[in-house]
Amino acid sequence: MPTRSGVPGKAARQVAALVGALLLAAGLAGCGGGGPKDNGLAKASATEVGNRTLDAFRHAESVRVLGRLASGSADNSASSWDLRMAGAGTSGTFTSGKHKIDVVKANADTFIRGDQGYYQEIGESDASALLAGQWVRLTPTQANQYRFLTVEGLALSLTEYLSTLSGTVTPTTFAGRDAVLVKGSGVTLYAAATGDPVPLRIDVVGSDNGRIEFTDYDSATTAKAPEGAVDLGRLG
Repeated sequence: MPTRSGVPGKAARQVAALVGALLLAAGLAGCGGGGPKDNGLAKASATEVGNRTLDAFRHAESVRVLGRLASGSADNSASSWDLRMAGAGTSGTFTSGKHKIDVVKANADTFIRGDQGYYQEIGESDASALLAGQWVRLTPTQANQYRFLTVEGLALSLTEYLSTLSGTVTPTTFAGRDAVLVKGSGVTLYAAATGDPVPLRIDVVGSDNGRIEFTDYDSATTAKAPEGAVDLGRLG
């Protein structure tokens, strides 16, 4: 016997059951939330937080790193940087003393562009006037001092601070997201408490005082070698 809708009774019940199942699935998806899941850092020890943070940072596809470092040495040197890193590739700027330098690391090569004074400082006094404002490809020896300007290089630099982190793990928020805060001896770490347990900010106090902030995780970025760079290895 057809129903008033014109659909036979059994078919109508099947349609109703299907619609109900779809509505239930949609409701469950909404209740589950679309945000990242708790990653367990809030219940971890400080040492575990540090090690998991390092591992997550190493596996990040890309990240923007902003930092500043003031040395306590007699020369009172200071540096800062704004870099986008993806694997072994990096592009951005950093300062060394009063010099601002553009940098690109691509295909195992390191390129920089600085002023005349900077090239004098790295041992290229004779050609510094010619090189000023030009992209140059560094020799392997010169490039070695910039080895930390990659995801893996920075992770190695941070290992001494985070692998033995101690202190109390406190749930908090940072830049609008759930996080944990660990205040250790000379080191303060903010790390993501949901999704990948990546570092969000690290403060260091001691012989070197600095702050590093990590943003724009897994945003598309590619470091490309600049065209027309001068190869310092070929200069006489």
